[in-house]
Amino acid sequence: LSLSPGNFTWWRELRGCVPSPSCSRERRGDAAASLSGSCCHGDLCNRDLSDKTFFSPDLPRLELLPHGHVPTAPPQNVTS
Repeated sequence: LSLSPGNFTWWRELRGCVPSPSCSRERRGDAAASLSGSCCHGDLCNRDLSDKTFFSPDLPRLELLPHGHVPTAPPQNVTS
């Protein structure tokens, strides 16, 4: 998903699904702000959300990592 206010584009991945090759990118909005994205298929898509367990109140909330974050370094005492 991308948000484009004016000449600036801010991109964030919102879900881990794989876009369907048969789906074209859609854009909504105007010149000041717009959203673009494509549809997908599978368990992680925004379809039939009534039985999705990731909306359970018992699960901790997911946090968005900053774009370009550095992955966690391996422990120093690991042997190969």
